[in-house]
Amino acid sequence: MRFSMEVSEILAATPQQARVLLADMTWEPVNTLEVGQRVVTFDEQPDDHRYRMYRVGEITDVEAHQAETVQIATPEATVCVPTDHSFLAKKWNKSVYLDAEQLGVDDDIYWFVAPTEYEENDAYREGYITGAFCGDGSVPGWKDRIEDPRNRGSYVSSIDEEVARTVVKYAEEVAPEFELSLKRRQYTDSSETAMMPVSPGACDDIIRDRLTAEPPKHDEDYARGWLAGMLDTDGTYPEGKELGYCQYEGSIFTQVCDYLDLLGYDWSHDEGETGEYSDKIRLTPGRETGRVFEHLLEIRPKVSRKRLAFVGNRRIGGQTTVNSIEAKGTNTVHRVSTTEGTLITEGMLSRSQ
Repeated sequence: MRFSMEVSEILAATPQQARVLLADMTWEPVNTLEVGQRVVTFDEQPDDHRYRMYRVGEITDVEAHQAETVQIATPEATVCVPTDHSFLAKKWNKSVYLDAEQLGVDDDIYWFVAPTEYEENDAYREGYITGAFCGDGSVPGWKDRIEDPRNRGSYVSSIDEEVARTVVKYAEEVAPEFELSLKRRQYTDSSETAMMPVSPGACDDIIRDRLTAEPPKHDEDYARGWLAGMLDTDGTYPEGKELGYCQYEGSIFTQVCDYLDLLGYDWSHDEGETGEYSDKIRLTPGRETGRVFEHLLEIRPKVSRKRLAFVGNRRIGGQTTVNSIEAKGTNTVHRVSTTEGTLITEGMLSRSQ
């Protein structure tokens, strides 16, 4: 049996193409998808007869053809699909698949999050570098660093090579004076080694001055990058049940909270026994799937194990309501087949076969 999803190239009310959610938490137009790409999907049927969970699948086929289409509009998104395109809807208090031509106004379609895209600009890159250093950075004369004769200069001590490569790449673009390069380094009190972004000792003062300078207070792009760097280095996600930031340093702890406030996220933390800062700042409500994925999509962390920790541990739940349905005639549509038989396009959960 072939499972697939068809989406029209025409996306009403916006010049962009209909976008599909990839496994790296980015959106890509349906007409540029390729076989082999990994995408966020969901269970076609609940495994335990109770809940459908989000999954990671793979695109197995992409085929363009002509079909009769309808435009489905909700408060969050508008998409043009074939009349036999199947949405996962909630009707009669049950989860059912309904073809687009079977939907009516006020019907509820299962919903992921709005496919908002954010620019990865210089402010974001600068924020990421600083956030990574604040999370796992080691700079002489900063954060009470204990000197390790095995490791000289400034560096970010992360076990994830994705962090190292991202910091070096971004520094080449926005902070070449850091002179960061990839080198294999050894962890303090450990025999393990990893590739780390390392700067020569001559640049220590430059990096330390940057890290101790007053950070931007109202630059949302910088805040997104900073939180991404912090999550990649000091983020926590126990079994994908909640998302948090671990940080003991008072000023850095405060910066996490300030940037979460700036971007509009609620958070909480546990007070220490003597009133000191907690080691974890939790996104709240911690188990609300939509807010967790919104946060990951907005800040775009680079470490894949952290991006995907919540896929497979979160069940579907949110819905969006159909505002209008309008026939759009014959248009070019793309049949996108996946291993799971499902896909998320413009935030809507769908199946087609």
